[in-house]
Amino acid sequence: MRRSLKISLIVIATIALLYFFLRNSNLADVWQIMRHTNMVWFGIGLLVNFSALVWRTFRWRTLLDPDSPPAFYATFFATTVGYMLSTVLPIRASDVARPALLARRTNVRFSGALGTVLTERILDLYFLMSLYVYFVIRHWNDYSAHKAFFIIKSAAVASIVILVSLTLLILGIFFLRERMRRVHAFVGRIVPQRFRAAWMNFYDAFLQSLDLTRRPSALIKVIAFTVLIWIALTTQFWFVTIAMHRPLPLDASLFISGTTTIGLAIPTPGGVGGFHKVAQVILTTFYGFDIDSSVAAALLFHAVGTIPVVVTGLVLFAYSGITMRDVKGLRAE
Repeated sequence: MRRSLKISLIVIATIALLYFFLRNSNLADVWQIMRHTNMVWFGIGLLVNFSALVWRTFRWRTLLDPDSPPAFYATFFATTVGYMLSTVLPIRASDVARPALLARRTNVRFSGALGTVLTERILDLYFLMSLYVYFVIRHWNDYSAHKAFFIIKSAAVASIVILVSLTLLILGIFFLRERMRRVHAFVGRIVPQRFRAAWMNFYDAFLQSLDLTRRPSALIKVIAFTVLIWIALTTQFWFVTIAMHRPLPLDASLFISGTTTIGLAIPTPGGVGGFHKVAQVILTTFYGFDIDSSVAAALLFHAVGTIPVVVTGLVLFAYSGITMRDVKGLRAE
C-alpha cells in the first residue's frame, strides 16, 4: 500500500505540474516554434551537455584515487548509467547507483566511492549557489520592477548563509577530524550492526577526499573539472535560446540553472513538470517570453539536458547486459 500510495502521489504531482505548465498555451503554436528551431545550435547544446558526463568522469576518477584512478570506461559507465537511472526513474538513484556499479566493475569499495560522491555533491552545491549569487548580485537593481525578484534576492541571501555554514562545517571536519570522527562513530551506533563498518568507511572516504587540499595538483584538477562541468551545464541553455532565435544574455543561463534546480528537486520522473514550470516562470517574468514561447523553450531546455544522458546511458545499459532486476538488486543492496 505504501508503494502504491507513493506512485499515486508522484503521478498526481506530475499531472498537476504539467497542467499548470501547459494551461493557456496553444500547442499548435508551440509546435511551430519548436519546428523552426535551428538544429545546428541545438546539436551544439547536446554535445555541450554530453561533455559534462566526460568531465564528471575525470573528476570522479581524481577524487577516488589521484595516483591510480579506476579505468575510464568503468567510471564513465557507472557515471552515465547512474545519472540515466535518476532521469528516467522517480527517485534520485545516481548517488547510490554510481558507487554500486563502479564497485561491481572495479576494486573500488562501495562505501569509499559513496564518500567521494558526497564530496562531488558539495562541490556542485558550492558552484551552483556561487554562480546563482553572482547573478543576483550583478543584477540586484536591474529587476527592481519585478515583485518576484524579492524572492530571488531572498534565495540568494539564503544561499550565502548555506555556503558560509557549509564552509565552517567542512573546516571543522578538516581541522578537528578526530573529534568529528568520534561524533560520527557515536551516531553510527544508531544504525544496524551490519552497516556500521560501511558507515565509518563512508566518513573516512569523505575525509580522505578533503586531503586533496594538501595535494595542489590533484586539487587543481578537481576544481578545473568542476568548472568545466558547470560551464557545460549552464551554457547548454544559452545554446537553446540561440537555436530558438531568442538569444538571451549568457549569464541568464546562471539564473535558469539555479532556479530550475528547485523544479528538479520535486520527485517526479526526470523532474517533469517542476523543471518546466519554474523555467516558464523565469522566462515570462524576467525575459519577456510569451506563454507559447516559454513552453517551447522549457521543453527544449529539458530535452537538451536529458537526451545525452538518457540515450548514452541506455546504450551502455543495453550493451552491458544489465536488466531491471539487476537495478532492483542494486537498490536492495
